[in-house]
Amino acid sequence: MDKFEPMVHGIRTLGLPALLSFHTVAKLGGISAAADELRMAKSGVSRHVSQLESHFGVSLLERGARSVRLTPVGRKLDERIRSILAEIDLLQDIAQEESVGVSGQVTIAATPEFGGLIATELFPVLRERHPNLTLVMRPDYAFEDMQDPGTDLAFRVGTFKDDRLVALELGAFSRWLVATPATQAQYAPKSPADLVTLPCLTFRGDRPGGTWRFVKAGTEETVEVSGPIAVRSFGILQQLVRAGQGFANLPSFMVRDEIANQTLVRCLKDYDAPEYPVFLTFRPGARNIARVDSVIEIAKQVVPRLLQQ
Repeated sequence: MDKFEPMVHGIRTLGLPALLSFHTVAKLGGISAAADELRMAKSGVSRHVSQLESHFGVSLLERGARSVRLTPVGRKLDERIRSILAEIDLLQDIAQEESVGVSGQVTIAATPEFGGLIATELFPVLRERHPNLTLVMRPDYAFEDMQDPGTDLAFRVGTFKDDRLVALELGAFSRWLVATPATQAQYAPKSPADLVTLPCLTFRGDRPGGTWRFVKAGTEETVEVSGPIAVRSFGILQQLVRAGQGFANLPSFMVRDEIANQTLVRCLKDYDAPEYPVFLTFRPGARNIARVDSVIEIAKQVVPRLLQQ
């Protein structure tokens, strides 16, 4: 048990409005903004924060002229309060779903391209099986804060380490080197080393260039590529490849159809690309909510097939 566990047990003597006020101040960075969101007087929000500080005997905020910042102990306490508020939302959801069945909103976070795959392929299946569900996709390359009860589920790509969350691995995908048939015919790379001097379109937001990885006969090869364009969007990179601007390493699920109809070609097919595992993540206890559990169960059936196509 760490030093904050007794604090959580002691919260039973405090009112939920105080916890909510402090969390809203922490989220928005100011007492005035929190008061506006909660539709309270600023004095009421300040009183709630003072009650918490008095109860725990510590300073939770560093107050400035225009804004406030959390103290180190304030940040740690806010993490626990977010979990408490999420559990209270969970109780409300469980009670509601006992009476109305699988309905309500499920909010999912994912990277934009993988989110597009989920929205177009998984959402119709969910709606067919549970017509009373409403679904929201939050596309972003940044990892969603899963301690925020506003997000129910998140798909994460790559390595995953967060002991606060449950993670189900649903499969994996590779990135394929692609180009238009004309670009491939013009440059005809035979090995990763040939890419050093070719126009490569890279996924980043600071400068062109990057490190691409390939595998052949169990041996990994890396190559430092450069090129005229870098964009932090696989979707835009795909459009640039279609326009004949160069080669790009794109998620396989984005380009399968275009390779099948020969709009694009897969280059260096003798080389495999490293796989990127896909995880579906959620807070402990989330499966007690019928609508969230229903989405998880259907995702477990559908998403692996999408990644294997």
